Amino acid sequence: MARVPLYRQAETEMLRRIRTGDWPVGQRLGNEFELAEEFGVSQGTMRRALMTLEAQGLLARKPGRGTIVSEPAAKPDEAAAPDLPGFDRLALPDGAAPKLEVFRSRSGSQRVDGDLAELLGEARALVIERMLKQGGIRFALDQIILPESLLNACDGEAAVDLPDLLLAHGVQATGIEDRLTASMCSMGESVALEVDRNSALLVLTRVARDASGRVLAQQMLKMAEGDVGYTVGLKG
Repeated sequence: MARVPLYRQAETEMLRRIRTGDWPVGQRLGNEFELAEEFGVSQGTMRRALMTLEAQGLLARKPGRGTIVSEPAAKPDEAAAPDLPGFDRLALPDGAAPKLEVFRSRSGSQRVDGDLAELLGEARALVIERMLKQGGIRFALDQIILPESLLNACDGEAAVDLPDLLLAHGVQATGIEDRLTASMCSMGESVALEVDRNSALLVLTRVARDASGRVLAQQMLKMAEGDVGYTVGLKG
């Protein structure tokens, strides 16, 4: 599995900052040289990352004002789209959400059957397998499965969170269902995550649906970090 290109790492981190509000709408960013130094990449790499986010409407580059964080205009069919949860529901001991990054990613088409085929509504699927890191440490194995009729190719490095990853490929999710379970680490998983054999894993299984209820993707995140939790806000 190839390592994530530097420009993609910069894009992912900038997307995270915008999504979490670290970079609020209207904030003026440094110039290309300053940002390149901050992110530890070349000016050319940073320019490529900035151009990608500008094309997505998340940044605006204005003469005399520099680069400004902007709020993209919602498309008519996206105007009422809900604010879906990403990995911000995960919480470290201090209450902060882990800052995850895609370390490795690969994808391919394969046949599925049984419950998974029934969930997806078809027997062919696009399977994305990723390694996610938190603070430079291997945090989780991530598997995302989509109906092949929906997407036959996907850049698993386009975004970390599932709703953002789907949206980056023109697919709008309107609902997310989460389920938490625990499992014991297999030999292969222990090697990949660099943990002891039979370590406990926290497993987050997530299903994304569109407005009609059709399943867009199933995600299974297997986390080796023993201190991670899951938060849910309740209103009376």
